[in-house]
Amino acid sequence: MTRYQHLATLLAERIEQGLYRHGEKLPSVRSLSQEHGVSISTVQQAYQTLETMRLITPQPRSGYFVAQRKAQPPVPPMTRPVQRPVEITQWDQVLDMLVAHSDSSIVPLSKSTPDVETPSLKPLWRELSRVVQHNLQTVLGYDLLAGQRVLREQIARLMLDSGSVVTADDIIITSGCHNSMSLALMAVCKPGDIVAVESPCYYGSMQMLRGMGVKVIEIPTDPET
Repeated sequence: MTRYQHLATLLAERIEQGLYRHGEKLPSVRSLSQEHGVSISTVQQAYQTLETMRLITPQPRSGYFVAQRKAQPPVPPMTRPVQRPVEITQWDQVLDMLVAHSDSSIVPLSKSTPDVETPSLKPLWRELSRVVQHNLQTVLGYDLLAGQRVLREQIARLMLDSGSVVTADDIIITSGCHNSMSLALMAVCKPGDIVAVESPCYYGSMQMLRGMGVKVIEIPTDPET
């Protein structure tokens, strides 16, 4: 564990234990640096980690404050779907929902998209800007079919740290998890096969399975287990 991670963990524990109350101002970067004998950049990284965890919020020219806790909604009950293979239906309802996304008067709460104005994303925007400025040809050009080799090599190294022995040639970079799932299912499924899915399931996955001509059997899910 790095120094900033250790400091972030320590501060997170203090927040959870109530030593820093919600809405309370946290110690300044300089004072924490002196208290723990670490550099200012280490404290800044620790605070950025806590901000990403939504435990603290920055206030311009005021410092960092403990974020307010939001009330947790009640835990939903365990699902009880029909325990037999079925064809995917209710497609008209999905289409109606997709059409509704184009209505500007509707707030799409189902989308997991970040607020581009949040301060925690600023380092990412700066890095993206730097990459575009210095690697324009790479950004606009085509890459290998399996994805950028340097990226695949780095992923292989990270997997090796967790005990998985793979090489860059064993890894394929896709456009997202949906694309990855589609490639994996096409490699092992054929029309008429039965695929187990959790219930409820993401409609995009159901759309993909429906297009492949497979049936599904719903597996009950429990929010606590």
